[in-house]
Amino acid sequence: MRVLVLSSKPPYPIHDGAAIRTFQSIVFLNRMGYEVDVLYFSEHNDKETVEKGLSKYCRNIYQHTMSATMSRINVFKGLFTNCLPLQVNYYFSKKVKRWILDHQDDYDMIYCNNIRTAEYAKDVRSKKVLDFVDALSMNYSSAKNKTKGLWHWIYTLDGYRCSKYEVDQLKVFDRNLIISDVDRRYILNSVTGELPEITVIENFVRIDKSKRIDQKNVERNILFVGAMNYEPNVTAVTYFVKEVFPSILKLYPDLKFYIVGKSPRDEVKMLASDNVIVTGFVDDVWDYLKKAMVVVTPMRSGAGLQNKILEALAVGACVVTSDIGFEGLRSAPGQPLVARDAKTMAEAVLAFISDADYRNRQSVLSVEYVAEHYSEDGIFKKFEKALE
Repeated sequence: MRVLVLSSKPPYPIHDGAAIRTFQSIVFLNRMGYEVDVLYFSEHNDKETVEKGLSKYCRNIYQHTMSATMSRINVFKGLFTNCLPLQVNYYFSKKVKRWILDHQDDYDMIYCNNIRTAEYAKDVRSKKVLDFVDALSMNYSSAKNKTKGLWHWIYTLDGYRCSKYEVDQLKVFDRNLIISDVDRRYILNSVTGELPEITVIENFVRIDKSKRIDQKNVERNILFVGAMNYEPNVTAVTYFVKEVFPSILKLYPDLKFYIVGKSPRDEVKMLASDNVIVTGFVDDVWDYLKKAMVVVTPMRSGAGLQNKILEALAVGACVVTSDIGFEGLRSAPGQPLVARDAKTMAEAVLAFISDADYRNRQSVLSVEYVAEHYSEDGIFKKFEKALE
């Protein structure tokens, strides 16, 4: 059997949540016995790098090189000529649509990674699977309440369009997947009549026994990891530096807060100080994780499941998150500490900093939490059953 996977971004290197999700889907499809072809979109020539990472799992890899200018024109036209979400317009190409229709009989299944690629599968005869990944409309709903002016208008408009589009796709695709029950329920809340099936498939995390934080060797560092051109991450670190960190520094003035992630925006760079270090892209996040006394994910907006949390827990990190950051995760021993506001977040961070025995206990439970709930084999069984 053959499957064509459509991805709005390069699935490799695995630098963000979008790449993690697509890569894991490809791994699972290959494991099920499919011959996997991948067609991804990029504004750069990434094919050599992508092939290096995916050749083990894929037969053919196709890149559609986008023009950022043309994509923006598509978005502008879409404001007046259709009701599609702006991001769907951004990634739409008539050339790609024709290619897929011409080759549809070569495939038993078309697998779309998020709604940005859903338009390409709408008219094909093959079995169609849509992985929503997360509820994009929920992300926009949260973001619009924290922005003003033009961005507030954009988030409001595209949030409305996304909500309607997400519901419409449930009638188009044969199977629908999503990353968490929170996102699933958000989409289904907009459905009238009989509720269609959306299967929750979480991301898995591979536990590397050679990478385990030794609490005896950690330094007085707090760590945040994430792509720093992504609005929810920018909002999160800004909130932490301005609202949470000052009260921690009063007790531990030598403490450092590391913001680690590619493409930091100007407002993130402006947060840098003697106690706040903005690294930009790093080759290996482990170099920072293994020294961190506490990992924080103070998310104020966003949707889906926070991969950065699971990856930190898998190496035995002590994690403090917000209620939004915890959405989509299971409640069980070893889970992150959840803070409802700046005061309780500071208290949770200080509890870890001040008590090495507490950190040791939590570190062990964190690894056990990931192994029990987010193992590759466990998630694969759910994935395989969903596609039957």
